[in-house]
Amino acid sequence: MMWKKSKKTPPTAAQKERGSEFLFSLKILTNVLFALLLFQVFLILPRPDDPELDYYSLKQIFGGNKDKLVVIFIGLVLIVIYWIQINKQLGNLKRSSAFHAAVAVCQMFSLMLYIYFVRFDMEFDGLEIALQMQSVFLALSGFLGVYNWVYARKHELTSEFINEEEEKHMFFQLLPEPCAALFSLPFATLGSGAWSLSFLIILPLTYVFGKLGKRNENKSK
Repeated sequence: MMWKKSKKTPPTAAQKERGSEFLFSLKILTNVLFALLLFQVFLILPRPDDPELDYYSLKQIFGGNKDKLVVIFIGLVLIVIYWIQINKQLGNLKRSSAFHAAVAVCQMFSLMLYIYFVRFDMEFDGLEIALQMQSVFLALSGFLGVYNWVYARKHELTSEFINEEEEKHMFFQLLPEPCAALFSLPFATLGSGAWSLSFLIILPLTYVFGKLGKRNENKSK
C-alpha cells in the first residue's frame, strides 16, 4: 500500500542533521527557481525597446496581444499553484534526503521546460507540439510532486506536527493539476483556444479528489 511506511533502520543523528540541511537548501533553491520562472513569464510581454513595437497607448498594446496575455495569465496561475503546492509539501517535512531533493529538482526542471515551450507557443502562434509539450511537462512536474510526497511519507520525512489523515489529504490535493494537464494533451490538436479551455477540467477534478480525500479520511476513522 502507498501509505505503508518504510521498515528501514531508523536514521542516525548525523543522517537527520544532513537531511535537515538538504531540506533547508531545497527550500531556498525552489523559491529561487520559482522567482526565475515568474520572471521568464513576464519576459513574454512586448518589450518597450522592440523596434517593431508600434503602439501609442496601453489599450493598443493589450488589444493587439490578447492571445499572448491569455497565455501569460494561464502560465502565472499554474506557476503560483505549483509554488503553493511545493511549499506546502516542504513545509510539512522535517528533513529531506538526496533522492527526495533530486526528485524535487527534476520537478522544477519540468516546470522550466514548460515555460520554454510557452515561449515556443508564443513565437509560432499555437504550434501543436508546443502545446503538447506544455501539457506533458506540467503533468510530469505534478506527478513527480505526488510521487515525492508518497516517498517522503514512506521514509518518515514528514513532520511530527502533521497527522496521518492530513498526509493522505495532501496526496489528494496534489492530483488535480497534473491530471488536468494530462487531460489537456489531446486538445492541443484543436488549437490553443480549445487547449486553454480544457484546463477548466481542474475545477471538477478538484471537487472529485476532495470528495475522495474525505471518503478516505472517513474510512480510516
